[in-house]
Order: sequence, then C-alpha cells, then structure tokens
Amino acid sequence: YGQHMKFVQIMESTGSIEEAVAGVNDYFKNAASETKVKKISVCEDRDKPGVVIQIVEFASWDDASTNNDLDATSDAAEKAQAETNITFRNLDVHAEWDL
Repeated sequence: YGQHMKFVQIMESTGSIEEAVAGVNDYFKNAASETKVKKISVCEDRDKPGVVIQIVEFASWDDASTNNDLDATSDAAEKAQAETNITFRNLDVHAEWDL
C-alpha cells in the first residue's frame, strides 16, 4: 500500500523564507544526482509571516525512503531540527488534478 503512488512530505517550520530557500539550494548541491526528490515548493504562510512550508514531492514512498537514507538528507534534517521547530507530515497522494 502506498509504495507505487506519488508521495508528498510537508515540512512546516518557523524562520525566514530566504534561509529556507538557501537550505534547499544547499541540499541539492550536497545531494547532487543522488536525490530522489522530484519537486520542492518553498512557501510562506500569507496569514502567518515567518511560518515556512516546504512541499517535497517524490514519485513513490520507496523513493522517499531511499532519499531519506542519503547523507545529504540526514545532514539537512539535523540542521533544520537544530535551528527551528519543524513538523513533518507524510502523505500518500491518492488523486490530483493538474489544470
């Protein structure tokens, strides 16, 4: 269940959008071609300035699990947890519409 459907992880934290974007750029630089991430969107809550939401998309839960084992992912997660209060939500995508 969930292994062959698209998988999304949502990360919510506090901080500046500039630091979040820099963190994603650092992650991609360190992970290089090993990453299984298909797309990352970095957002700021319009109603709560300083609340940063990152939406990370993977082809599947298996790819997300493989990605989780990368040194670059572990390093980025440790840094994020040390610098801010971060919440992770793991979502199987059952349906989506691109219009």
